[in-house]
Amino acid sequence: MLRNVRLALVIVVTLTLQTTWMADWRPFGVTGDLLLLLAIAAGLAGGPTRGAIVGFCAGIAIDLVQQTPFGLSSLTYLAVGYVVGSAHAGVLRSAPWIPVVAGFVATVLGLAFYVVLGQLVGQQFRLPGLVRVLTVTAVMNAALVLPVMYIAQWVERAAPDRMMGAMR
Repeated sequence: MLRNVRLALVIVVTLTLQTTWMADWRPFGVTGDLLLLLAIAAGLAGGPTRGAIVGFCAGIAIDLVQQTPFGLSSLTYLAVGYVVGSAHAGVLRSAPWIPVVAGFVATVLGLAFYVVLGQLVGQQFRLPGLVRVLTVTAVMNAALVLPVMYIAQWVERAAPDRMMGAMR
């Protein structure tokens, strides 16, 4: 229960930052994607299932405020959270700099997946600026992945098993 409350709080705060602060702060004309970063961090901190759950919830949250087809972000973030969690659980346990690289690569692949899915459902994207958007967003997410992983670990520490033990 506490973990779900913490997750809801983190998603609401992240959505608020995404739609207010990030909408105004646009390095090189690009708005970052904090909710995608949250899905990536949840996958790194909690594994594939938790990454998928957080990605889906974060995607639904941003889908409620965007003018894109409903479900496009949630499907993308779910897939990214799951893949990052699977890769991290199976392969990426060796060095502390791995989450930064994983954040960069996952952002690029996630945004590319978003564009491909969007094209399939009739969204029109300005493809000439796509490389700039991918690069700037990936650099921003790579720079922020470690603090956001700390937040994702804070959410995960409120696991129900620990709560039940504390209540006895």
